[in-house]
Amino acid sequence: MASQTKLQLPAETDILIAGAGPTGLLLGILLAKAGIPFQMVEPRAEVSQHSRSIGIHPPSLQLFQEVGLSDAFLEAGNQIRVGRAYVNHDAIGTIPFTRLPNSFPFILTLSQQVTEEILERALLSLAPEQLHRGLGFADFTKEKNRLQVKLTDGSEIRCRYLIGCDGKNSLVREKAGIPFLGGSYPDHYIMGDFDDNLGSREEARVYLCEDGLVESFPHGKNLRRWVIKTRDAVSAPDAQLIAGLALERTGTSPDAATNSMLSTFGVQRMMAESFVKGRVILAGDAAHVVSPIGGQGMNLGWFDAKLLAGLLPDVLRPHKPLPRLLNSYEYRRRNAAYTAAERAEFNLRMGRSFSQRAVFFNKIMVRLLLLPPLRSILLRKFTMDGLD
Repeated sequence: MASQTKLQLPAETDILIAGAGPTGLLLGILLAKAGIPFQMVEPRAEVSQHSRSIGIHPPSLQLFQEVGLSDAFLEAGNQIRVGRAYVNHDAIGTIPFTRLPNSFPFILTLSQQVTEEILERALLSLAPEQLHRGLGFADFTKEKNRLQVKLTDGSEIRCRYLIGCDGKNSLVREKAGIPFLGGSYPDHYIMGDFDDNLGSREEARVYLCEDGLVESFPHGKNLRRWVIKTRDAVSAPDAQLIAGLALERTGTSPDAATNSMLSTFGVQRMMAESFVKGRVILAGDAAHVVSPIGGQGMNLGWFDAKLLAGLLPDVLRPHKPLPRLLNSYEYRRRNAAYTAAERAEFNLRMGRSFSQRAVFFNKIMVRLLLLPPLRSILLRKFTMDGLD
């Protein structure tokens, strides 16, 4: 998306959102629809070009339907209707997302770049003068009933509330003095996007292998993402490495010549000590980071935005019990983040390497998990049921 013409920032606003990633953009859309005055600053001049998070779960699609965006997402994305589980090369069973009792019985996959572009277009159609790209949060000072916020160009703006949607390295969180608690797991992954050569655009594959997890997800119009656990961190991933490891562990592999994205990542579990401190509120990765295995993080931020946007009209009214309202946000979203982190850790542990002697046990375990009623429980957990 092309960068905007620079807009004049007003001297004051009710809400200042720091960060125009998926969480901040959706929060802006919800506030615009609610008629709540806000401004949004984002140091990046344009939407990120990386695909990163690709999974959009049914509760998020329901939320997008409520704000009139589900059609745009469905047109751009790919619908995964079944997950197929393997142990090494052997197919064990399936999880049919079509059994979900909702309007969106699938997981939608598309690149985060496209997701942000859809959200930004929607925001600009509703609030064309509220998003300020190339301008970031720098610091703030407290005043009576207000915050004075300094921005990266030296300008300042007063706001009643500052909402940090600025990611896991949140400067808002740092300046508010809120500790970020947790740590890293000893797990390492490489991933890449390739042309899809497996045939079924509705099927995701998860391989539990002796040497570690392999995941394969179709996304966008003709891509497939491969995620592979490695024994050690890989400093310089390449397409041939991913293709070779996939072939060795699963018996199938992408065509390395069609690679369009390469990345490595480690895994963290982090939680802000407080999601609310005075007039500073955290949402999305600024508040919590969960393992990306399972694709919950981006969706979790959207659920933060949904609850926060629902509470802010009352928060901004005079004579309302402010601490109780914001305590509700803190309590509900902290519990949801904890549950998501526990589910993500289960996925992480399932994908670790195991001995050859454990192959038979793992096959039995996976078969049991895929039988009713355990399959229904697993299905709900994989699609973030109850976390919105």
